[in-house]
Amino acid sequence: MTRLELFLDLVFVYAFLSVTDLMAENFRIEGLFQGVLVVLLLWRCWSSYTLLGNVVRLDRGFMRPLIFGAAATILVIGIAAPVIFADRPGGLFGPLIFVVAFLLAQFGALMSLTYTISGGTRGPLLRAWLPFSGGAVLLLCGALLPLHLPPDVDDGTVRLTLFFAATVVDFIGVRALGAGNWRIASVPHWAERHRLIMLIALGETIISIGTSRGLIGDPPITWSVIGGSALGLVVVAVLWWRYFDIAGFAAEQALEHQPTATRSRLGRDAYSVLHVVMIVGLVLIALGLKRAFSSVEPATAYRWDQLSTFVLYGGVLFYLLGLVALEHRTIRLLGRSPLLGIVLVTALVPVAVRLPPVGAVGLLAAVLTSMVLADLTVFRQRHHVLHRQAAEASVRAAATGVTPKELFLDLVVVYTFIQVTVLMTRHPTGVGVAQALAVLTLLWVAWSLYTQVGNVLRSESIPVRLSVLLVVALTLTIGIAIPQAFDVVPDGLPGPMIVVLCYIVLRVLHLSTLRLVVRPDRLPQAQLLRASIATVAALVLLLLASLASSRPHAPEGLNQLVASLWLMAIVVDLAGGYLVVRQFWRVSSAKHWTDRYALIILVALGESIISAGVAVFGRAISWSVIVAIATSMVLLATLWWAYFDTDAIVGERVMQDRTGNQRAALARDAYTYLHLPMIVGLILLAFGLRKTLDVISDPSGPARTPLGHATLFAGVLVYLLANQAFWWRTQREIRWIRATGILLVAIFAPMTSPLPPLWALTILTATTAAVMMTDSHRAAELRRRLHEPPPSSILTDARPANPIR
Repeated sequence: MTRLELFLDLVFVYAFLSVTDLMAENFRIEGLFQGVLVVLLLWRCWSSYTLLGNVVRLDRGFMRPLIFGAAATILVIGIAAPVIFADRPGGLFGPLIFVVAFLLAQFGALMSLTYTISGGTRGPLLRAWLPFSGGAVLLLCGALLPLHLPPDVDDGTVRLTLFFAATVVDFIGVRALGAGNWRIASVPHWAERHRLIMLIALGETIISIGTSRGLIGDPPITWSVIGGSALGLVVVAVLWWRYFDIAGFAAEQALEHQPTATRSRLGRDAYSVLHVVMIVGLVLIALGLKRAFSSVEPATAYRWDQLSTFVLYGGVLFYLLGLVALEHRTIRLLGRSPLLGIVLVTALVPVAVRLPPVGAVGLLAAVLTSMVLADLTVFRQRHHVLHRQAAEASVRAAATGVTPKELFLDLVVVYTFIQVTVLMTRHPTGVGVAQALAVLTLLWVAWSLYTQVGNVLRSESIPVRLSVLLVVALTLTIGIAIPQAFDVVPDGLPGPMIVVLCYIVLRVLHLSTLRLVVRPDRLPQAQLLRASIATVAALVLLLLASLASSRPHAPEGLNQLVASLWLMAIVVDLAGGYLVVRQFWRVSSAKHWTDRYALIILVALGESIISAGVAVFGRAISWSVIVAIATSMVLLATLWWAYFDTDAIVGERVMQDRTGNQRAALARDAYTYLHLPMIVGLILLAFGLRKTLDVISDPSGPARTPLGHATLFAGVLVYLLANQAFWWRTQREIRWIRATGILLVAIFAPMTSPLPPLWALTILTATTAAVMMTDSHRAAELRRRLHEPPPSSILTDARPANPIR
């Protein structure tokens, strides 16, 4: 699977979040039905591009601009989703915007498939155009017809009916995918893409937990919030565990061993059809958890009602039913543990409706945990061969690429990055930005340390998985407290102490893990103690800063002391990691190492996409908003290109050529330390986009501030400078075209400050894109020599057939 496909998947994170918000705003049976319809339409978009990526390489030739265009279109779909059934006055017609964007996305995928596929396989594909055309007519009628109905006719019901009919007709096209001579070109790619969209949906559920009380950071943090979030994470983790423990790998093996004549039908039924049932379940779970954790305060307790309980427990039932059907369709097994879970969840619904929100979530977590325990103990002996085969498959995958548990952690990191921009938004000053970047640095240090451990510890054992889940829980708790990392909200727990204490536990857990996984001859006890001095010193400084920050109404002098303590802690931590423990750096797998850092760049780009969508959410859709969204996507695509076109490939190959201390030094310098400013640049850009799009989408709102403009340009500037430094560390070469582009961005920053925000954004995007196109033309020979590198194996190694050059 290519990294461009993962970039496209990250747009679906925002789209799923938008659907959850649609159902939350219209929380009744009709609203739930509307949300499910939108999920089904999004699924058709996603599955069309998955099919396209299974046939051709999407990161080659004209496919790149097509996928970037599809990403922008899907972002517009996500923005328009909340107004698909209830248009907002003052802007363009929301339902029509949604329908046109959806049809454009589908048309692009089908046209590309029709163009690239030749021979006898075109027959089933051409038959898929007929349901697409019928669905398009129904969708357009659903958007426009209610405008011309008599006043006594319920236009909402008519639109919903026509959209439902269009969805049914469109899904008939799925039947064509398993008929005739059409074949799955790459089974690993097909299975991997569906496993990743499951992770995306699980990640959206985690983000919904963290953002259940809004994206302003003001509500107090209580023990109910922390405990409830931990229980919600247990629910999500168990569902993740159950799918990736057996079902995901077993389904792939079954598809791989299927005769060619029936493989496509199995791929259609098990993946294109049954996975959408689980996706719907996860979206409902996200909605249920969002309702639960937005109701923990006495003032909002009224939101938790019977329908909320039914949505949460019903989402789990949907997921488990889809899981049972998947296992039965692929390996002819009726899984006893998910069946047990279905029985227990159904039986306990009458009890759950009488419980408060945290109690209902806790009961569900207990039930699902008992299901997994039964699967690991009582039921495991009955299918020990299947468990052994699935375990062997997961070990093989772990040996070659990034594992599902690492991706699960990265999805929580997406949420923490979102919260860093919330901290900036809550304190929109230079000091607030500096505070946010300080917290970001702590997150980066923790993430990079666990990446180092994951590179050495290539295991999928139960203790390792549980340790990762503990790290995920601590990271989620830090994320919840990030907006209050430097102050105390009345009636709430001290945010500074939560952030620092969780960070201390993460660092202690890392040191303990390091002592266990590194051989004693490489890491004697005395050297480990010496290496821990800088860590302990930094943690003590942070603890002192958090104690000072936790005092309400602190004097100005104390705030300056807190800033000094944070600065000293970060300098000591980073310097200690570079100087004191450099002899302990080891990189067992260069591919895994480079893939992890490529993924975190994608995660930061995904957070920028979410920030762009959040900025215009709930606003009337205008042409200015659409142009600004498209321009933002071009800018993000250009920055993606700056790293992934050649730099990521060259970095990986240089890492593979180096050994021993040279490889360790390169991993430390080029990745752990030089990727940090790239992440800083992308987070600054995310904040700048949020402030800029906020002004564009609401001209009558708050006036434009210089900080938004400054961070917009500074983000691109810092990112490109760090990218240039990365290239220098790997190649010892300065790319003068890119250096000129950096200089132009720095010059245009003050020059464009008086201009309207949309003009400033357009000039920044045009400058960056022109520079990258010129540099890309210059690097044509390098790209030719790199030819077609081995694809980034996110979960497994997979290469689609018939690449387009």
